[in-house]
Amino acid sequence: MLSLTRIASFALLVFSLLAVAQASPASRREATNAERFARGLTPARPRRLYSGSRTNVARSAPSNVPGSVYAGKVGVYPASTAPLLRKRTDALGYLGAYGIETGVAQAWTYQYTQPTSGSVPVELNHPGSPYRLSGVAIRSGPDVTLGLGNSYYLQLQNSRAHTAAGSPTATYVYDTYAIGYAQTTIFHVDSTGKVLYSWVNPDGSIAPQYLYASGNALYITGDPTALQQQLGASSIAPVVSSPSFRPWRSCQVSQEC
Repeated sequence: MLSLTRIASFALLVFSLLAVAQASPASRREATNAERFARGLTPARPRRLYSGSRTNVARSAPSNVPGSVYAGKVGVYPASTAPLLRKRTDALGYLGAYGIETGVAQAWTYQYTQPTSGSVPVELNHPGSPYRLSGVAIRSGPDVTLGLGNSYYLQLQNSRAHTAAGSPTATYVYDTYAIGYAQTTIFHVDSTGKVLYSWVNPDGSIAPQYLYASGNALYITGDPTALQQQLGASSIAPVVSSPSFRPWRSCQVSQEC
């Protein structure tokens, strides 16, 4: 793998989320026209009238209605792919139990609830389990500061920890998938489908942070040079992540989209 100074194509961490829809009870469905005819009624009014100006373009972003729940896979993509044209075949991998998996079948599903403001960080929970995606400081004490001149770094792992939004406190975890000091409510979701993270330093500050991949692991650092010195220049590749979730298309969470 090329060194940091020679890598020209970055990668993008993208949460491709599916809107969680509530199914209407069968007892409340409208009668079909055949059923209406059998009862001597006129045909039902069309649900959607024709409009020459209507285009059949899929939604590229969630509705941003507070309280809406979105769920889906977390893909690592080349940044060169346009957000609205990104295809599953462009993915470098998907996040699973122990990091980057090459196939969708091994990837975990994550979900989040739309906050009242885009500036409010969210947790990325694994439905049906106590685990959530976390930034975990490896081989460190509780006071972890990210930024230039600091050798600390995080690994994206799944933990059972919970930390409040904006809290500078990291919680120690010793879990199946994670060991270290973790923060969990550090993710943001924007309208393009990208995901960003914001580890909060002990003094409450948030430094610029960068995502790198090494093998099947994803690391967050505030000093790329320091991370390169610790992990080896030839073993890591830069990836970028930003704040948001984008449904690929409207379908049930249980479907492969």
